[in-house]
This record gives sequence, C-alpha cells and structure tokens, in this order.
Amino acid sequence: MARILTSLHGKLAGLTRTGKLMVPGGFIAGEDGMQIVEPSPSTVSVFDDFLGDVIADQWNSHVGSDSPAAIAVAAAAGGTLVLTTGDSNASLAADGSVLDSYLNWYAQNGGLTFSARLKVSSIATVQCCFGFTDQVSALEMPATLSGTTYTTVATDAAVFLFDTSATTDTIRCVGVANDVDATHVDTGNAWAANTYATFTIELDASGNAKFMINGVPVGVVANAVTPSVALTPVFAIRSLAAASYTMTIDYVNVSMNR
Repeated sequence: MARILTSLHGKLAGLTRTGKLMVPGGFIAGEDGMQIVEPSPSTVSVFDDFLGDVIADQWNSHVGSDSPAAIAVAAAAGGTLVLTTGDSNASLAADGSVLDSYLNWYAQNGGLTFSARLKVSSIATVQCCFGFTDQVSALEMPATLSGTTYTTVATDAAVFLFDTSATTDTIRCVGVANDVDATHVDTGNAWAANTYATFTIELDASGNAKFMINGVPVGVVANAVTPSVALTPVFAIRSLAAASYTMTIDYVNVSMNR
C-alpha cells in the first residue's frame, strides 16, 4: 500500500520507545493545494467525509421555502452531502440552500485553510458561494455578481463565487473585510457541470487569501477578511431559473493554528 522513500532524522519525526511514529508538528496528507490537515496539539482541524445517513450536529442547514430545497447526506460511495435548490425562480429565501457550521475560525490564528471537493449539477442559471463567512443565523449568499457588479452581502468573507448573472461565467475569488470589498479576482476558469474539483482557500494571520483549484493557484486577494473576526465554513447555492439544481460535497477540511 505504501513504502518509505526517505528516512527522517533528528527531532522532526521519529519513533517512540513503543514503536509509535511521532511528528511534533502534526500531520498533513496530500500535495500542496489539495491537502488534508489532521488535528494535533498545535492544530485545530475538522474533516467531514459525510459518511452515514445523517449530517453531523456541528453543521447548520438553511433551506428555502420552496419544497425541492433540501440538504441531506446521500448514499454514495465514500459519502456525499447534497444541497438541493428550490425551483420557483423567485428568490434566495425560496430557492436557496446553505450549509454552515459555527464561528470557531479566525484568520489571526494563522494557517486558516478551507478545502473542499465538490461539484454542481448545472452551470447555467445558478449562483454558488463557498469558503468562509461571518454569520450562521440566516440563509445568506455571501456574495453575488450581476454583470460586472459585485455585491458582498457578508460583512466579512473569503469565498469562491460562481454566478451566471455575471457577464462572463467564470469562477471568482471574493473577499470582504468589515464591509470593505477587497480587489476581487476573476480566475478565468469556467466550471464543468457534474465534474468534481477541489477548492482551497488559505488565509494568513493578516487576512490575506490565496485561492487554489485542484492544487493550482488561481488568485491572491489582499485584505480578504478582518483577522480578528470569527468565521464559519459555508456552502451556498441558489437556482436562478424554474429548475432545481444540486451542489454535491464529497468532503470538507478546515484547519488553523491552535
């Protein structure tokens, strides 16, 4: 299954007297930009593969009033979570589906990272946001884009945004700190329907954000969030037509320095 290519010496990694592997700095798996960070004495981390038949209690579901709107674990290989929109072509309050957790995450701690593998069922007439935002009390789309005009609904957020109301349907990197918009970035990347991609946001202790898709850097946003503001991971989708769409999340990993 695996083999050792290079042995490590000194006090960075080694075996204890009982034969256990010890790495004082903690554990990270995967290549740069597509990594899973494990919890350790120096790292706060959560990883959810959405196994089983119910959502973990740490997640909050906010769904619109139109009956197709729902959030539920799907019986898929490896586990997935599916956000389903309404189809009334009315508003976020009717057709939106938003998943968030709690305000446990701060850029000022350093090493704050969001990483998720997900896909959407349609790239026509749909609005999606995912990353970090600053509230858990209401169904909210952290940011939108109409033509070339951004609207940041959140007070503090660092998110990927895909909105087909834009002049060009490409994935954007958006930041807002204390209601002041950062210089947003158009990645130039289109999004293929029903195709998984891994999206990563890394925030430093000053609130600057680095965005990556499938491990490839696609944008840097300075002053993306206020470092001292509490954040939550968030996934949001809304249908912009009389049709119901889905966002399927394979996994999510959030971590920061303790």
